[in-house]
Amino acid sequence: MAGGTKRSAEQDFSAASSLPSMLSWDLWRPAETCYLHDAGGIHGTGHAGRMLVWSSVIGGWMRQQGIAVDLDVVRWSAVLHDVRRLHDGHDPLHGARCGAWISEGGFAARYGLRANVLNARQLEQIAYCCTWHVPPDQAVPAMTPELICLKDADALDRVRLGGLDRRFLRTGIAAALVHQAQFLCDTSELQAGFRDDQWDAVRLAAQRMGVWSRPDDVRPSAGRWHFFAT
Repeated sequence: MAGGTKRSAEQDFSAASSLPSMLSWDLWRPAETCYLHDAGGIHGTGHAGRMLVWSSVIGGWMRQQGIAVDLDVVRWSAVLHDVRRLHDGHDPLHGARCGAWISEGGFAARYGLRANVLNARQLEQIAYCCTWHVPPDQAVPAMTPELICLKDADALDRVRLGGLDRRFLRTGIAAALVHQAQFLCDTSELQAGFRDDQWDAVRLAAQRMGVWSRPDDVRPSAGRWHFFAT
């Protein structure tokens, strides 16, 4: 799955970023009441916003490779995977805790109509991805495309912690996005409103990079990727 050279990945990821531009990614904003710990912390809404960006780009790239991947599952998994953390430290059960919360109806109860558009299979897949994003790959029953998207996006946003190791990225596209991940993290944290609303800060930074879907932008964003593909 990690196949492909860096060159071929960079050739592909401009087109992979051409996501449906009429769709506002704010639809996937996690409610702060979902968080057991700190929605404004290092695993909070800022992390969720960057996860939404990179998991969507990786999922789009996978589709271009002919891999069937459910982007609704990818995006919900990306924004929800850390919401049941008890703290920001070593919490190895937070994935299982989140998976159980989804399976037992917590997600559906909180999101109502937005959750109702998902079928039972999709909810099961979201719970699966959240449950298994924590253990190492070799311990996972099946590395589904959706879980790979989640794990690689999570690995990319380790730039915020200074702990990204390229050797553990699973896809060619993720390996081509390391500098972009660092840029998005840095510029989002420099936004004036970052302390008050991390999600909004990530949105502003990602829009300026051309990697955030905007309701008023019907043009493909692929051209704006070229500057960052170095």
